[in-house]
Amino acid sequence: MELLIALAITAGLGALSMPLFKQQTESLLLQQASSRWLSYLNQVKAKTRRAEASMTADLVPLEGRSKVFELATESTYDSTSPLIFFGYSAVAAPGHIRIMNESNTVKVIISSKGRIRSCISHGSALPGLPLC
Repeated sequence: MELLIALAITAGLGALSMPLFKQQTESLLLQQASSRWLSYLNQVKAKTRRAEASMTADLVPLEGRSKVFELATESTYDSTSPLIFFGYSAVAAPGHIRIMNESNTVKVIISSKGRIRSCISHGSALPGLPLC
């Protein structure tokens, strides 16, 4: 009888923790996607400085909707106005990339001076990401 009660309590606690586990997993995936964008854009910026020539960042491989993790990506850049880093100074066309899931939105912001940063524009706070 005691074993059944212990199993029932464990099952109840497990059922209550599943939404929290899902939310934590989604938050970690959002942070990972943000870090991937920051890393990629900083690599393009570094290549621009090294080559001392303008370079266009190819945003297609990293954007879109992931069916597995339910992350959507939108940006202010497109084929008519791409993200270009210019010359040794690596200044850029300003804009942002939004990475979204059901509850949070993270922005990766590129300034005209080529500064790249990320912040939370909608939703609850995530560790390591400031609010916009």
